[in-house]
Parts: sequence; C-alpha cells; structure tokens
Amino acid sequence: MSETLSRKDIINATLLSFKITTYDFEEIQGAAVTLYKFRPQLGVRISKIRGLKDEMAAALGVSSVRIIAPLADGSIGIEVPNKQKTILPVKEILCSPEYLTSDMALPLAIGRTVTNDIFMADLADMPHLLVAGATGQGKSVGLNVMLMSLLHKKTPEELKLVLIDPKKVELSVYSKLENTYLASPVITEANEAERVLQSLCELMEERYNLVSSAGKRNIKEYNAMSIVEPMPYIVVVIDEYGDLIMQAGREMERAICRLAQKARAVGIHLIISTQRPSATIVTGNIKANFPTRIAFRTTTGTDSRVILDQTGAERLAGNGDMLFISGADTTRIQCAYASIDDVRNLCDTIQEMNDECASSFKLPVCSTEMKENDRMRWFEKWQEEEKKRKKAWEEESKRDRERIKRDQEFLKKNEIKLNRLYKTFYGNSSAYMTLYVPKESRIFKK
Repeated sequence: MSETLSRKDIINATLLSFKITTYDFEEIQGAAVTLYKFRPQLGVRISKIRGLKDEMAAALGVSSVRIIAPLADGSIGIEVPNKQKTILPVKEILCSPEYLTSDMALPLAIGRTVTNDIFMADLADMPHLLVAGATGQGKSVGLNVMLMSLLHKKTPEELKLVLIDPKKVELSVYSKLENTYLASPVITEANEAERVLQSLCELMEERYNLVSSAGKRNIKEYNAMSIVEPMPYIVVVIDEYGDLIMQAGREMERAICRLAQKARAVGIHLIISTQRPSATIVTGNIKANFPTRIAFRTTTGTDSRVILDQTGAERLAGNGDMLFISGADTTRIQCAYASIDDVRNLCDTIQEMNDECASSFKLPVCSTEMKENDRMRWFEKWQEEEKKRKKAWEEESKRDRERIKRDQEFLKKNEIKLNRLYKTFYGNSSAYMTLYVPKESRIFKK
C-alpha cells in the first residue's frame, strides 16, 4: 500500500474513532505538504475536527498537521508534511504561463500552493509586505525569489530598487546592478539607511506635487500621460528590520511608517524582513501599515500571533513553507528556491545587456542642514512638552498630598468620636455589651 493511501486510511480511521464519518475524500500531493480534503457528515461540529490536531499528528507519525475548517468550497482540509520534500526551482515559476502572461504592475511570483497552483501577487496592490520567521526558514531565499521575479518582468526605466542589508552579505550580490536597477548602492549602515529613508520621504513629497499639478491621483494615471516623463516604481527592501531598529531606534520606524502611509499612490513600496517577530520590533504601527504579511516557520505560537494575528506558523514544515495573509485570506505556499548562483547569473546577464545604457536616476540627497534644523525643532518641542508634563505632575502630586492630609484629619476626628462613644456606653471595659433602649426614649422621636 502506498504512503498516500496509508495516510488516507489512517485519517479515515482516526476520524471514525471519534465517530466522524466522511465522504468526497480527496488528496492533493504538493511539494512540501499533501492536502487531504473531505466533507463530514451532517451534525458534526467543525470545532470538534479542529481540536483533533495533536491526535491526527500522533496517528500519522508527524510533528504537526494543520487543519483548515472550512475551505473555500465548504470542505475540511488537513495538511500533512511529506516525508520527502520536493525542491521547487525558481526557473519553474519564472517560466510558467501565469507569470509570463501576467499584466501586474509589480508581480511577485513566490511559489506554489498546496493545490500545485502558481501563486502570484501584485506588490502595487498590497501595497507593502512584511516577511518574518525564525532563523534559517527561508526568508532570504524568499526575498531573492521576489527580486528575481521583479527583475525578469520590469526594465530599468520602469523599476528602481533600494536595498538595505544590515547583515552585509545577503543582498551584496545585487551591487552589480548599481548602474541599472539600483537607485543607490546597497546600504549596510544604519545611519546611511536613515538618510536614504529621509531622502525617499522628500522624493515622495516631490512626486505628490508633480502628480497633483498634473491633475492626477496616482502614478498609474500620471505615467499614462504622453507629455510627461514616466516615473519608475521604487521598491525598498530591508533584509533585517529588527537590527536597524536596535541601532537607529524609533526614528527608523517613524520614517518607514510615513512611507507606508503615503507612498503607495506615487509608486514607492516596501518589503521588510525580520527574524525577530516580537511585539517590540513588529509594533502596532508596523502591523497597521503592512496589511499583507508572510510568515515562515516560527518557534512559538506567540510569534505567529505577532505576525499573522493567529496561530499556525509554528506548525509549518520549514525550508520555504510559508503562510501568506492578505486581509482575511490565508494561503499556504511552498516558496521557490533560488540559489546564489541563480542570482549571480541574472545580475551578470542584466549587466551585460545594459552596459551601454546606464541609468541616470538617483535618489535626491537629503539635506543635512534641514535635517539638523528639524532635529533642533523637535528637541525644543520635546523640552516644552516635558516642562508641561513636569508641571502637571507636580500640581497633581500637590493635590494628592492635600487630599491625603484631609483624609487623615477626617479619620483622626472620627477615631476621637468613636473612642468617646465607646467610653460613654462601655466605660473602660472592652467586653461586649447589649444596649437596650426603651421605645419611649428621645432617640426614636423626631
């Protein structure tokens, strides 16, 4: 009996042991996982099937399974990791008809779904992408696949890249594209990254002025005009966002959030990656401005919640197995594999083809004097706000001290009254006594 049939029988037997009968059973073999689809009998609660993850994994002899209930067609899906994974070469994705015939503005060909369909997404519609996961699970390979899919589809006049690589080794291979696709050399230092992001903010404002003066709303409408020079799309890729935050602090996050909020309409898009998906790195501002996210395998369910607002990434198979979430839709994808030789060959080919026509587009230099003036104004404003907070805190502390003093005086007066009352009724004795008051007493008279 083959492996897939035996697993199918095991799943059926496990469900029957919990009194769940199924029909329309189907299996779909993928590169990293196999999807088993079925429909349960009427009257079975879906939450009961969801709760059988551990029992199903133990019966199948795997570390974890992922149960999707319900799927788009109303069926139940169980994703089981394959014992032998199939490597998905990036060439297979880039030569597929779906990719070659696509008309997306910024196509990202990532890999295949569990149903063996080519998965593509348009970065211009996302409009920004957050990639996170544990170390060694395929983030850098995924970034290379995305960059290769952009470079294969777009010319240097249509696309410019800004690559920020604090690790200094992952994106350095793209330095050969400095005269064609790169808007600036590959950035490896935090202070240089901050300067480039400030330059992008200035460029964003300049583009907004051009688009508004032309009476258009976005870069697509502006480029459709024949009397203007088309604007190239700009894609900013940050390979290790957490390291930049540790070095440059929240100034970096502030610039990224500003670009994420406004830059979509003028063709500037962000892809940031981090191996530290903690709440201090992936803050609420980042999550609010990056609605599209990719989660590779995480170490804990807490990290999965930080990235996706739900668990599931900790149960992935690793080695490029990912969850892609856009809005309320979650898709499991096996990322394609791009070796460093594939990237080098592509860069060499691009360099040979465009040696004679070097691009003149460069990022504007951010004004250092203006930057220092902005910092001084921010520092003076911060000092004024700090003085106001200190004054308000001193006034509140004074009111609290006065209120405590009044309360203490009130309690002291009440204590004196109570002592006088105890002496009146009980004398110096602390024994319990019952006081009887006649009905004719003046106490009951108004």
